[in-house]
Amino acid sequence: MTMAEMAEKAAVHLTGELALDAGKTDFLRYGLEIIFCTLIKAVSLFSLAYLLGIIPEVAFALFFWSIYRMASGGAHCSGYWRCLSLGLIIFVAAGKLGLYLEPYISMEVMGFLLPAGFLLAAVCVLIWAPGEGPYSTVTGTARRRFYQLVSLVCLGLWLAASWQIMVHYSASIVIAGFIAVLIQTFSFTPPGFQAIERLDSLMEGLFKRKGGKNQCCG
Repeated sequence: MTMAEMAEKAAVHLTGELALDAGKTDFLRYGLEIIFCTLIKAVSLFSLAYLLGIIPEVAFALFFWSIYRMASGGAHCSGYWRCLSLGLIIFVAAGKLGLYLEPYISMEVMGFLLPAGFLLAAVCVLIWAPGEGPYSTVTGTARRRFYQLVSLVCLGLWLAASWQIMVHYSASIVIAGFIAVLIQTFSFTPPGFQAIERLDSLMEGLFKRKGGKNQCCG
């Protein structure tokens, strides 16, 4: 059963139980689908992060990846379970790499990598953001400039937070966030769309079933 089918059944049941207007079923289904997607993703990700001892790294990477992605857009898998699987791989890998690389990357090196990463991401934002998918089409120059501005603000907040955490807390958290931001930047570039599309097709073949289209895997 796909996530959309689960949400549809729940919406129909709630519409009947609460005596709601039948016309509101689709609106309720959409809201429930987003809630289900978010809960499953959060529980799965933080359960893995807890078992692996990387909750701070994953939380920092997820937070800035999420707000940056909301503004900059980008490619994602067409099926929810494939989207979930890829997301888990990205954030767990970012967290583990943060811990692994921490002893090998000095503060001086990170002091160079952070602004370099910021500048690279900013250039990509000005060229390609917001990345448009099937459910996120941005029309008009003014709207595109707005999303680009918000993306740059998100990058600035990430850079400032990373610097403070690196100085006062742990470089592993900063490295995890750095990896997540670079991956998100890649996702809205033309090569990023091509790579995600190929990964999506590969995972669809591995799962041997067709995932339902959804709008909640951001």
